[in-house]
Amino acid sequence: MSTDFDLAHSYGGVPFDRTLPIEPTIIAHIAARALSQGDDPFLTAARADGGVVTLTYRDLEALSRRVSSWVRRRLGAGSGDVLALVPTNEASSVVTLFGALRAGCALLLLSPADPAGRLRQLAEALGAKAVLRSPDVAADVLPEAIPVPEAASLEDGAASDPDPAVEPRADALFFGTSGSTATSKLVAQSHYAAAVNAEALRRHHGLKRGDRLLGCLPIHHVNCLHFTIFATLAAGAHAVLAHAFDPFGYPRLVERFRPRIASVVPSILEALLGVWRQPALPGDFEYFVSAAAPLTARTARAVREKLGARILQGYGLTETTNFSTTMPADLSEDAYRAHMLDVEIPSIGAALYGNEVAVLDRGGERAAPGEIGEICMRGHNVMTRYAGNDEATAEAFRGGWFHSGDLGYEIDDRRDGRRYFTITGRSKNIAKVRGESVSLDEMDRVLRALPRVEDAACVALQHPLLGEEIVAAIAGSQAAVGDAEILAHLRAVFAPAVLPRRLVRLEAIPRTPTGKLLRADLARRLAALVGAAPER
Repeated sequence: MSTDFDLAHSYGGVPFDRTLPIEPTIIAHIAARALSQGDDPFLTAARADGGVVTLTYRDLEALSRRVSSWVRRRLGAGSGDVLALVPTNEASSVVTLFGALRAGCALLLLSPADPAGRLRQLAEALGAKAVLRSPDVAADVLPEAIPVPEAASLEDGAASDPDPAVEPRADALFFGTSGSTATSKLVAQSHYAAAVNAEALRRHHGLKRGDRLLGCLPIHHVNCLHFTIFATLAAGAHAVLAHAFDPFGYPRLVERFRPRIASVVPSILEALLGVWRQPALPGDFEYFVSAAAPLTARTARAVREKLGARILQGYGLTETTNFSTTMPADLSEDAYRAHMLDVEIPSIGAALYGNEVAVLDRGGERAAPGEIGEICMRGHNVMTRYAGNDEATAEAFRGGWFHSGDLGYEIDDRRDGRRYFTITGRSKNIAKVRGESVSLDEMDRVLRALPRVEDAACVALQHPLLGEEIVAAIAGSQAAVGDAEILAHLRAVFAPAVLPRRLVRLEAIPRTPTGKLLRADLARRLAALVGAAPER
């Protein structure tokens, strides 16, 4: 009898333990690409000073092999062990990531912007053998972290120290979700799930040898890692990785490297609209792929009018290994306008290879076209579990689907026979700021724990550049606790990028007689006070 886990991990009737006709792990692509196109560029990492470091596929094979040997000999880590990595967008972080995976280790990806206490707690929760850090991460951020090695200086142990065999369904990657460790869940992604997602992206975008994909999102995010790095590798294409998004430097990267596709988030598109001075994008540029935060039709129209480019909006979660849906690249002009420009909410597209997507009603049945329900997924790209949290895992997989907590609807387009999805809101109290997810519930608790704060709650309001901004309501007199003290208290738990942009003083936080927070009422009230739009 099939369990909820089995059903949630099936695809087109193919169970999770039967591999689709693809390379079953990401690292299997490394040797194959080095053999078939060794001199082709795999990665060009653009530094802040304008310099670049380029690795060929042969470089990736040789250097990641040396790191694999170093991990096993120097760190004593191997199959079944967990390492934590605090990476930045530079070549040695990418090489170290592949080297650790080749050694059979699973990697916990950590954000260099997070407080040291959170980094330690996440690493300790998984029993990480060591924490590694990019050379661009200051030593005082986490003094115990080991700098990633200079791979070219390491001994080549290919003959005496071959890589261990890697089981496709073994743990490959761990990502922490929202909030502090009190509410954060640790998502476990298998080698196979990563390989399925990379193949899905290769197919969807027609990625091939000679293509260039420009990425600027941080590689500790699933979006950049799985799309810019892994999908490029699976396709034998060329990844161009910016050290970060710089609104004035980004146009120069586009002109210099002439990518076919660029991976962005909506706030980047808004910034580009303000600084782009060229008459058009290079002729070989095809489209932007936008994800991580809601895209407005206004932004899509402005990019089309000013830059002459399409945006393909995608959607997915860490739990579903990055992309579950994306707008097709082959849409006619009429279809593109209907789904992206002449609508209130642009579509997130159709399901990608390896996973199925459905909108389910409250009874767990498929909702009728146009009926709002919960967006759910199942397939070979779905996480294996929340590490150490069986209860949350069971809840996520109930009824044989992964439950996203996002609300939306689906429609069938008779023009191409595809089923398209649109997100209308979220059922979970999670805000997305600059692509970072943060638990509003957790921030509420942290605020209320501050001495002299009588009551507090947070809401997410729409922001034209950030996607969403957090506004915190504090009950009590200004004299009781000042803004600086409140922000310092939050900064010890949350990354600076997700801190509330505004603190509003109220006489009381709206609650029911039983004490339940009326968050929607609070959002409307705060939106009126600060002149923003409440989260839709």
